[in-house]
Amino acid sequence: MGITIFPTIEKCTSEGRARDTIVANLDGTLLRSKASFAYFALVAFDVGGVLRLLFLLLVSPFFSILYYFISESVGLQVIIFVTFVGMKVSDIESTARAVLPKFYSEDLHPESWRVFSSCGKRCVLTSTPRIMVEPFLKDYLGVDIVLGTEIETYKGRATGFVRAPGVLVGKNKANALRRIFGETQPEIGLGDCDTDIPYMSLCKERKDKYMALARNDGTVVKNT
Repeated sequence: MGITIFPTIEKCTSEGRARDTIVANLDGTLLRSKASFAYFALVAFDVGGVLRLLFLLLVSPFFSILYYFISESVGLQVIIFVTFVGMKVSDIESTARAVLPKFYSEDLHPESWRVFSSCGKRCVLTSTPRIMVEPFLKDYLGVDIVLGTEIETYKGRATGFVRAPGVLVGKNKANALRRIFGETQPEIGLGDCDTDIPYMSLCKERKDKYMALARNDGTVVKNT
């Protein structure tokens, strides 16, 4: 088992990036908070009301156990199902446009944004359903490509399930990036955890990959 050490985002220059392509994770990288539960709760309340929010809160301990101790993907599938099942797609889209951007904006990581905003082409990879984050990312951050988990729909309503290949984590992120960019390598990859390494490894080695979070000594150490 080797040790991979990434420079922190503070060590990444934002000068001369106008022609560069950058790829970044959302939760924990572009956003300070790694936990996305609060945003699902906002959707549950705004679209489904108090009862949907209470149900989501009741399920949250089970979700946490799955997410942190079993599988990030399985945990997210549970919270996506509880949040979205039966909701009108148009209502979810409305909340994503009118409610979520304020909260996402307040959580923006300043150093990640400094580098991200300096690049000419911007791509975000996220395990969060694309329908939740795309309006904020495109309309407020000028993101060109948003690759997120896709939800299943039927007759204008969310079924609660996700489309193949499933939740966009780990290798699914790398595969999604390959489908979009092919053999072209983005210049910069931003991430914050081990599961981001597969897609970060597809970025050019001209610069080291940059992680948004660091230990107290200013380095990020990951096992590979």
